[in-house]
Amino acid sequence: MKILQISVVAALALGLTQMAYANHDGKDGMHSDHMHAMQDADTNKDGVISHDEFTAAHQKMADEMFAKMDTNKDGKIDQAERDAMKEKMGKHCKMKEHKMEDMAK
Repeated sequence: MKILQISVVAALALGLTQMAYANHDGKDGMHSDHMHAMQDADTNKDGVISHDEFTAAHQKMADEMFAKMDTNKDGKIDQAERDAMKEKMGKHCKMKEHKMEDMAK
């Protein structure tokens, strides 16, 4: 359970930092999905994101991530599923010096 919590917190932290520091212009000059995700979090469209809206948006992201990691759909993420996700994340990681083990510290 602790590894699941660490994975979810790490994923959320990475998502938040990407939204905060992302260049919101895509390669084709269009706004990226990060900006739209923040706009979508403002569900009542009052121009601000309340704590409840923020929490709901990130809970949805956590639920989606869990569903992706739980490949056998048994409601649990076992060691094989964690290993598969680490390998998949490692293949897509652009930071050459980055090691997945560093995230657990």
